[in-house]
Amino acid sequence: MKVRELQIAIYEAGFDAFAIMPARSVDSMLPKLREAQEENRYPDFVDPDISKRIDPRNLQKSAKSVISLAVSYATGDPGPTPTFHGTISRSAWGIDYHRILDERMDKVIAYLKEHVGAESCTKAVDTSFLIDRALAVESGIGYPGSNCAVYVPPFGSWVFLGEILVDVDLRPTKNKEQDNWSCPAKCDRCVRACPTGALFAPGKIKPQRCISYLTQMSGPVPLEFRGKLGNTLWGCDICQQVCPINQEAHLSSHEEFQPVVGPHVDLRPLMDLTKKEFLEQFGQTSMAWRGKNVMQRNACIILGNQRNPEALPLLEKTAQEHPSTTVREAASWAVRKIKSG
Repeated sequence: MKVRELQIAIYEAGFDAFAIMPARSVDSMLPKLREAQEENRYPDFVDPDISKRIDPRNLQKSAKSVISLAVSYATGDPGPTPTFHGTISRSAWGIDYHRILDERMDKVIAYLKEHVGAESCTKAVDTSFLIDRALAVESGIGYPGSNCAVYVPPFGSWVFLGEILVDVDLRPTKNKEQDNWSCPAKCDRCVRACPTGALFAPGKIKPQRCISYLTQMSGPVPLEFRGKLGNTLWGCDICQQVCPINQEAHLSSHEEFQPVVGPHVDLRPLMDLTKKEFLEQFGQTSMAWRGKNVMQRNACIILGNQRNPEALPLLEKTAQEHPSTTVREAASWAVRKIKSG
């Protein structure tokens, strides 16, 4: 099979870039992951077995090749946040990317089975235990940035990543001399811009301090980070927005990632949404999985950060009547912050 023919099929399926590598363990990740565990900055929401996570054959035993895939979601600048609004991370503006990538991968798999002789294929996005970013760099589709994201030229780090594991030997696309891990991370602008210090050195992050993590976690947001959230309702793009490379990135051509919700959301009606109404507004996006209470908690924190006295009646009502203890506490915190001036 010619790589060119597969390339056409992948692009026609709706992907912007791809690379092929043998299905093997990415051993160069082991020291980095061990260091993260030893320094207590290994994510608590992923599989703790690091040797399992770096080998695609642990997801599909018969895998012989890995096709690394990327789709751009660079859909423009959100602009300033209006009063009483919260801002959503660019990755969540459009239709849930898991759904989009899943559908597009199905088209590639159909081609692999019909034209390449594949019998077993497995799809992986960021919901599997595999490290998508490690496979992306190892395959040669992109290189690691100081902000811990993968850069896929010419789209910068505004990309969704995924893999297809296939039980057929495909010709690797990376040159033997090519080492994407060695691309220097000379710029530390993202490190300096990180509000919480989650990015504390180029390529090193403490996930539990990341605003994206904080806006998606369950329970109360730690007090020390609430002011740092600013106007952020969901996710965080700061480390990507300040990057000079990303500022020159090609815009995405995919309509699916244009805003379905946002980029700014009015927080006042959000506070009173029922579960059904929440799903009607956010159900198409990748934000829906966490449910309305997390979003309403974040909305309270934003209103507290904005310190507009006009939000007090709504916050006081929420502090008294909301069924969630976490949301009531966040509303009470916001009331105190506004009244303190």
